[in-house]
Amino acid sequence: MIFGSNSWPRPRFVAGGGDALVAFEVCGAFSDAIEAAFQVEGVEIRVETNDLSRFGAAELEMLRQSNLEAAPEFENAPQVVSMRGIVSDPPTLDYLRDCLAFIEKLLESGGAVVLDPQTLQIFSPAQFRFYGCGNAFEPTSHATILLSMQGETLWLHTRGMRIFGRPDLSCHAVKPEEVEKLQPVFNGLIRMQAAGFRVFDGQIVEGVGLGSRLICRPRGDLDDANFNNFHIELEWETPQP
Repeated sequence: MIFGSNSWPRPRFVAGGGDALVAFEVCGAFSDAIEAAFQVEGVEIRVETNDLSRFGAAELEMLRQSNLEAAPEFENAPQVVSMRGIVSDPPTLDYLRDCLAFIEKLLESGGAVVLDPQTLQIFSPAQFRFYGCGNAFEPTSHATILLSMQGETLWLHTRGMRIFGRPDLSCHAVKPEEVEKLQPVFNGLIRMQAAGFRVFDGQIVEGVGLGSRLICRPRGDLDDANFNNFHIELEWETPQP
């Protein structure tokens, strides 16, 4: 694992990009007094009964479908440790490093499954260790790219970028053959924003093999149910036929 005491810098950080929302849950059976072992400014720990009614029906089904193999552990665990809080305009990712390190401690102390409510995914301990941190920090593991059919084209959009205090991404009117070509564009913007970059209105983005450049347009608000976050709409510079 990669935690240690070294800082996780944001080499492209520009202040004023937004506050990071930390939201993780670990379900399991915990015997120790674990709250005192965690200290991240702005983030609180709560140990509660694992009451599934805290989720809406659609939310709960999305969590189950994200990992059918781990779903029974999630549903049957007696307790849940929730981590919630706002980290103000963070210039480093040290807050996330410390949260992930604490999740690892929980998994060693009775944790059975990790929930990321922002991406609506659940992970087994092995999956969390691989996707969540592994041997090197990978920002794209903390945001998910979703596909939604809209007639004959697709809508690509992300969830989870609020963990970095940055907007999510959205692109409509994507042809099926363009999905694979657009994913590197999304991954690049995820990594840039995790590093602290602020995407500005009108910024041009290009992708290999795409028939048109894309124009970045800030949209939405924190109450947008599709993202629970602001987002950047990637508009085709040349309208799609």
